[in-house]
Amino acid sequence: MKMMVVGAWRWYQYEAAFARGLEANGVVVNGFSTSHFFAGWLGRLQSALPLPGWALFRLNADLIRQAKKERPDWILFWRTTHVLPSTIRRLRSLGIQSISYNNDDPFGPKAHGKVPWHHHWLWFWYLRCLPHYDRNYFFRKVNCREALEHGARHAEVLMPYFIPWRDRPVQLSSEDQLRFETDIVFAGHYEPDGREQSVRALMEAGFKVKIWGGDYWSREVLGDLYERLQPIQEAVGDDYARALSGATICLAFLSKRNRDTYTRRCFEIPACGRVMLAERTDDLLRLFKEDEEACFFSTNEELVERARWLLANPDVRERIAQAGLKRVWDDGHDVRSRARQFLDVISGRANL
Repeated sequence: MKMMVVGAWRWYQYEAAFARGLEANGVVVNGFSTSHFFAGWLGRLQSALPLPGWALFRLNADLIRQAKKERPDWILFWRTTHVLPSTIRRLRSLGIQSISYNNDDPFGPKAHGKVPWHHHWLWFWYLRCLPHYDRNYFFRKVNCREALEHGARHAEVLMPYFIPWRDRPVQLSSEDQLRFETDIVFAGHYEPDGREQSVRALMEAGFKVKIWGGDYWSREVLGDLYERLQPIQEAVGDDYARALSGATICLAFLSKRNRDTYTRRCFEIPACGRVMLAERTDDLLRLFKEDEEACFFSTNEELVERARWLLANPDVRERIAQAGLKRVWDDGHDVRSRARQFLDVISGRANL
């Protein structure tokens, strides 16, 4: 099977990692990056607001040109916001089947409106393409229902995954221990959903907390905790596994903006052999046995209580961590297995 993967190709965990998972299952993958069409300030503006313009039209023309040359069996469009419906129809006329995947929430602007300002326009072309794709996959179940109501012919969940060559238990060096060791860590972005109050509750309870997540965790967000949490940097590449491995407990907050009931982090943390303390949802309770393979909380009071229990019981903590590690491998939440599940579905051999 030959597959072209079209997307930004800017963040390794998305197109690049999934392409490697496809290749591990025997697929010949060709990539098509949309990022270089949006260079400079004008390009960045066109990227945020997909208005008809030179960059958009050149992207679509080059995509058709490469598809004619490569003749893939399938084209996987990964969160593409600048592909036109006419392009999807042209590809179908060439005998190429199309698949869309979106790890964001394209219906969030309409459902609740609590999104960055440009997201109100960002999904304009994507939503118009949905009825034309042969298959549509989403990160979360709620988007499947919304897509079908929007006119999509198909909508199904493709869950996130961990990347085994990146998300793995790491033995820290003495230098790494000084940088990464802590009671509790959160490695991820900031959202105005109350997660900063959870961090505050833990620190006021006396826990040593580290945040890895970049500039969005600002002084304005954290107030008097800002200096105590410095430096707050992004944990990229191998530093991500080190950041998780250096903590006794790893937090998993869920994006309310994206209406998440699980997140990629929910597989990455157990894959690193660490105990996960996540916001409790029905989906996570189906994925992991509570207090046996992962731990959960619903309030900040419960978060503090669960953290105290885990820190006071190292044997229990290690048993939960190892059971969680086994669970994510046994259930096929690694990227190679997820790619195989995806291929079995599009080939008609199985259901996700």
